[in-house]
Amino acid sequence: MKNKPKYMMIYDSLVTQLDNKDYVSGDMLPSEKDLCVVYGASRMTVNKVIQMLSQEGRVKRTRGKGTFVIEPEVTKDILKLTSFSEDIHNIGKKPGSTILEYSMNFDVHSEIKEKLQLHKGDFVHVIKRIRTADGEPIALDVDNVSSKVASHIDVNQIKNSLYVFFEQHLHMDIAYSDFKIKAGSATADIARHLGIQEGDPILHIKHITYTKKGIPFEYCQTYYRADKYSLSIRAYR
Repeated sequence: MKNKPKYMMIYDSLVTQLDNKDYVSGDMLPSEKDLCVVYGASRMTVNKVIQMLSQEGRVKRTRGKGTFVIEPEVTKDILKLTSFSEDIHNIGKKPGSTILEYSMNFDVHSEIKEKLQLHKGDFVHVIKRIRTADGEPIALDVDNVSSKVASHIDVNQIKNSLYVFFEQHLHMDIAYSDFKIKAGSATADIARHLGIQEGDPILHIKHITYTKKGIPFEYCQTYYRADKYSLSIRAYR
């Protein structure tokens, strides 16, 4: 087996240090000149490695100051139906939730009633949560779950992943979601919960989730911090 190229050896070394938290968010990496000495490499080789780390969102170059470690952004592929917890695990962080409110609402808003195909006597479970990554607030969820599919919800079981509760405890077969996405500004209430300023940019996402039988069971509105979360999609021609 051929030896790795020099730049990949340096890249692997720096990634390991970042993953091991030898450098954390806000720390400045050694200068390119110092890295050349440490790794016995040319300036061009070290520069290539820094560019790779920058493109991956691991570091940020600041002209005249240096290269700084930054928090990895949560990037969700909207063609894959993954939970918030799965998205956070994928960037090596620990997901968490704080339940702000749980109630059973029988006076369901007409839009939600229509989207979830509710009839007389049906209700929704309303679950309002702050979603966190390593304890830092990332999103505010307001979930409406149909009683037609989930007659009961154990609040103690949904502190982490609602989808795990659906699949493992209610044995629900989740199939797909329809998304509606728009940019917005944080209200005072959203800003307070997410630790940002009123008027800061957010991503406002509405989604309806269906079972494999095509039954809509969840209408959710999520407000994501735009500085911590982004969406990706692959387009074909």
